[in-house]
Amino acid sequence: MGIGLSSIGGQSSQIEELIKQYMAIESKPMDTLKKTKETLSTRSAMFQDLNSSLLSLRNVSDALVPTDTESLYDAKTAVSGDANVFTAQAGPEAQEASYSIFVERLARNDVVISGRFTSSATEISDNAGSGDKTFTVTVGDTSYEVLISISEGDDNSTVLTNMATAINRSEAGSCVSATVVCEEAGTARLVIESKSSGSANAIVLSESGGSHNILALSGTSSESQSSGETGGYLVARDSLDAKFNLNGLDFLRSSSVVSDAIPGITLTFKKAQESGAQAVGLEIKPDTNGIKARLKAFVTSYNSTMKFLQNKTMVDAHGGIRGDLAGEAVYLDLKIRMARAVQTKVEGTESPTIVRLFDLGIARDRSGQLSIASESKLDKALAENPDSVLDLLASEDGVARRVRNLMDPFVSSAGIIDRQRKAISNQITTIDSRVKSLEGRLEMREKALRTQFSSLLNALTLVSAQSAMINSFMSQSSYMSLMY
Repeated sequence: MGIGLSSIGGQSSQIEELIKQYMAIESKPMDTLKKTKETLSTRSAMFQDLNSSLLSLRNVSDALVPTDTESLYDAKTAVSGDANVFTAQAGPEAQEASYSIFVERLARNDVVISGRFTSSATEISDNAGSGDKTFTVTVGDTSYEVLISISEGDDNSTVLTNMATAINRSEAGSCVSATVVCEEAGTARLVIESKSSGSANAIVLSESGGSHNILALSGTSSESQSSGETGGYLVARDSLDAKFNLNGLDFLRSSSVVSDAIPGITLTFKKAQESGAQAVGLEIKPDTNGIKARLKAFVTSYNSTMKFLQNKTMVDAHGGIRGDLAGEAVYLDLKIRMARAVQTKVEGTESPTIVRLFDLGIARDRSGQLSIASESKLDKALAENPDSVLDLLASEDGVARRVRNLMDPFVSSAGIIDRQRKAISNQITTIDSRVKSLEGRLEMREKALRTQFSSLLNALTLVSAQSAMINSFMSQSSYMSLMY
């Protein structure tokens, strides 16, 4: 515990200042360590930024290299002449071609309804009698049994609502949904709708049990079309499928999303066309926009990384500026190899006129920055020589592979940057340990100084008191000698 000096004479403040100055001298080695730690932390953050930049460039380069499952260079785009009528998506296997499509009707979900009843009346339960009733719902090749309980005196709305609930809670609920609607105030009607469109998913209802059958008594039938207040199916079964004409041929499909009419093309019909309307065109062509977008991302990332390296390796003797990586051969070499990777001719391309990035309209200025100087030149190369563009960028010696391979040793786990950051982290850990040790020693030293100076003050105070007593005694002696 430190000894306070504030109560020991006017000299305490001077002693406090002496202790402060002494401790400042004693703390210099620790201050040096802390400054070194700050420098190392800043350098570690710089390496983190560098790693992010190199990793980004590595990833955008890799995005230009085809994989076993996807090739950007085989991508196709489907252009609909009227997206309000239909849209289309093209897979890489789609063939370049033009089509003419007329959409006659969209696919619909089958709907079966009950008869319309007065909600508060009880004729359904009166005729059916109380107890459990069963009926079967069939969709496609699968049938589901539905059980409903009727109590004596249940009104029509309650019976129909219980039927809807029983259907939804049964396994049939995976294929159909049921609800009760009120077309007019005080009426109720059961509506059963298939969850999938087309005639293949039409609803078939059946039951057995004679005169007390619940479907028959509620007028819920899948055998005839509804009319007025009677139940039945709403749409003719032969009108549930989507119907369209493709290049003069008629097609029927159970869904308005069709993926098996044209290989590699998925059509999504949006609305039916009026009779006599013109067919809508569909064009399948290479998707050059995807390649262009990734090339632009590559150019942007390359420029950012190159600028970062140039700033960090720069040495300006006149301005007294020295980058964090100045003189580090591995990064000076990386900068040179990056420039070489985007400038050197690529051998073995299909077209002898597309062997450098410049042939795609991509230029490099004196500062080493890339730019798409001629987008029309790029468009032409993609349209007329897509295979050569693929070779230039993604062949074994292609530009994108070169750059990607340059980045790998730096950004991989246990790579160059990872090792450098770990080395810095180890240095910081060592410094933290030394600082902690020095802080303990300095604390002990400060306590010792306070104890020593406190003892000195006490001694000085005692001497001062004794001196005052002697002076007082001497003064009294002199006075008495003069008196006598």
